[in-house]
Amino acid sequence: MSLGLYVHLPFCRVHCTYCPFVISTDVSQQERYVEALLAEIEARSVAPPTSAALSVESIYFGGGTPSRTSVENLKRIAARIRERFDVAPGAELSMEANPEDITAETLREWRELGVNRLSIGVQSFNDAELEPLHRVHTAARAREAIALALSAMPRVSLDLMLGLPQQTGESFESTLQQAIVTGVGHISLYMLDLEERTPLKTLVERGRIEIPDDELVAMLYVQAVETLARAGFRQYEISNFAREGEECRHNLRYWTGGAYFGLGVGAHSFDDGRRFANTRNIRTYIESGGDAVDFTEVIGEAEERRERLFLRLRQTSGIHYEELQRLCGQEGMQWLDRGLRDGWLRREGEHVAFTPSGFLLSNELISQLF
Repeated sequence: MSLGLYVHLPFCRVHCTYCPFVISTDVSQQERYVEALLAEIEARSVAPPTSAALSVESIYFGGGTPSRTSVENLKRIAARIRERFDVAPGAELSMEANPEDITAETLREWRELGVNRLSIGVQSFNDAELEPLHRVHTAARAREAIALALSAMPRVSLDLMLGLPQQTGESFESTLQQAIVTGVGHISLYMLDLEERTPLKTLVERGRIEIPDDELVAMLYVQAVETLARAGFRQYEISNFAREGEECRHNLRYWTGGAYFGLGVGAHSFDDGRRFANTRNIRTYIESGGDAVDFTEVIGEAEERRERLFLRLRQTSGIHYEELQRLCGQEGMQWLDRGLRDGWLRREGEHVAFTPSGFLLSNELISQLF
């Protein structure tokens, strides 16, 4: 039995136009926020189901922009976690960072507090594509930051986005090739999703910004899977590609149904068949005294079945043939036959999984099994 910890650090320099996450650009709240976070760590470590007894094998500082949180506060958070939880030797400690925050000095400080995996939010190596996102860094700054990170961190990952304003097939291919030649061991490739109430969605709806059409995005995604495979990056999940041994252990915990606690505003947790989440209101969280849960549900049999199908099928390892049959019966076998015939499923040994083109329609296709 083991546990993963996700720590949400919401502070950002600017609010990117596509971002739907719980963030704040008001850094004056940071000290009070961290005090509330420390209180929640204390409360989680003693609350049932038993948690302190579980070995923590992964910690993930996400956001927001964790690299905007002061090193002093990061040290306080890491120290409190180690005081209150049994952190396994060799545990993965990931941290998200933006290129503009990465220097030789910050890297040294992050390593001292235990960070051994850095995930850098590059998104694109094209300045014209970064501008409408309100990203602070330039492509040149991203390349500099990656080189510094590779010299200091055991493992480095890059986040890239597909379907951005101004993006063409040629510009995306250039971004992908530049990411590959950096020498990083992991690349996450996310397709732009125009979330409700984001500035970018409003601009697109009003015709002030254009984004690539779905057909081009689909073609570029399939090509990216092939390009990354040739470069030695194995796709292990719909959006994630890694050289051997570079998979993100924390995210694999989500996809394999492992237990994890989410700490901080808006953070989600899953433990012992129960899902719960903190308030998305930063002020409410700060005033909570470490008890900010505002949503709880016990996973029933039907929901557990849906989640098992969804999580298994978003991985390239897929689902065992017999498990699919057990969960879905004859309807599942008919679904499998259609997928193999139409090319959106593949079968390897006793497992079935989506092809790259199938991943593009995976939500719709999996819903046919419910």
